[in-house]
Amino acid sequence: MASNGQKTIDEKILLGQERDVFKKQFLKIQDNYENKIKELSILKELGNTLRSTNFHDKEAFFRDQLNIIKKYIMLENIALMVVNEELQALETVARSDLNRSAGETAFLSLEDGAPGKAILQRSPVIIDNARDDPSMKTDGNDHDGSLLCVPVMHNEKAIGVLCLRHTETKRFSQNEVRFFSLVSDQIATAVILFRVYHQMLKEEKQRLLLSRFFSKTVTEKIFDSGGNIRLGGERKNVTILFADLHGFTSMSEGLDQEKVVDILNAYFSLMTPIIFKHDGTLDKLIGDGIMAFFGAPLSHEDDPVRAAKTAIEMIKALRGFNAQARRNNWPPLEVSIGINSGEVVAGYIGSDDHLNYTVIGDAVNVAQRLQSIAGSNNILISKAVSEEIKDRICEEGLGSLVSLPARKLKGKERVIEIYRLEAS
Repeated sequence: MASNGQKTIDEKILLGQERDVFKKQFLKIQDNYENKIKELSILKELGNTLRSTNFHDKEAFFRDQLNIIKKYIMLENIALMVVNEELQALETVARSDLNRSAGETAFLSLEDGAPGKAILQRSPVIIDNARDDPSMKTDGNDHDGSLLCVPVMHNEKAIGVLCLRHTETKRFSQNEVRFFSLVSDQIATAVILFRVYHQMLKEEKQRLLLSRFFSKTVTEKIFDSGGNIRLGGERKNVTILFADLHGFTSMSEGLDQEKVVDILNAYFSLMTPIIFKHDGTLDKLIGDGIMAFFGAPLSHEDDPVRAAKTAIEMIKALRGFNAQARRNNWPPLEVSIGINSGEVVAGYIGSDDHLNYTVIGDAVNVAQRLQSIAGSNNILISKAVSEEIKDRICEEGLGSLVSLPARKLKGKERVIEIYRLEAS
């Protein structure tokens, strides 16, 4: 039978053991609590980065997100790779370290190592010893530690992979795999948001470019049809209109240059909407001249009629312009117009940095030659145009057609039939 002294010793030992067990449980609970706080802090800060305006710098935008993870969790390095569909490879868009040379872009085959495996399997891949993975040898160095690659998923498709490396081997637990899968979901949102933002910028840039040539209606139709702005052309039947201010060059010699600019800006601001109203394409403004065409990029059965109506409205609008010009002490303006229809090559000409949508062909030259011989406030059209509009003269309120003597145009061997379109 144990003495009272022995009982006291045994009770103290038991109490100490219970305290140790309690302390371990408490420390474990505290550690789990602190880990949860870290995880919630990471997810919260990652969410806050989606409000960032730093979308113009892809590497900086994503590196900020990786650094948030590294701030709370001791990791040797974190890298974000996204799938480059064109190259069918993984492109490193950001790393938490800055060991790479500025501007350097690393590409990794989808068949190489843990990152590619994570993409193909659409599930996390753990490498207990990073030295064993070929993806870690792309920079010529062997890397110690363990590697975790978590796919970045969107609509059940792997669009990238988050690669995390720890200095210790066999370091990543299943709880960490679960958490970093949540992190990759946040990263996926950032990737998609970044892509949407830059797609919007691209479309806005294209809209701005298209608005130089096409009406808003035509611009939207181009986008709705999925059309892309790219070099190249196609054969199309179009109707070309040239308009030039009659005698303006000699008239402007007696005016201040600032006044000449004001007059031309007011004139072009008046005429351009008329062209767009009839879905015409503004090719270019040449000095005091305008080149437009109808039938490209979108064709209409009545493109010649649209060109004729545009010409008549331009002359009528000029009458109102001149009434206002007198009040500004500006000289009255007169315009000569030439219109021709025919086959051309229509498309974007230039370079990737500077494009111009235009038409090229003999039909363009004929239209310009007709304008050059047209008198003041005259509209001269070719036989090709007259054949298309003659049956709709009354219906469209185009006035009347007057046949003129056939003549040879500059640079042409044969004479051509010419008509004058007179507004009612």
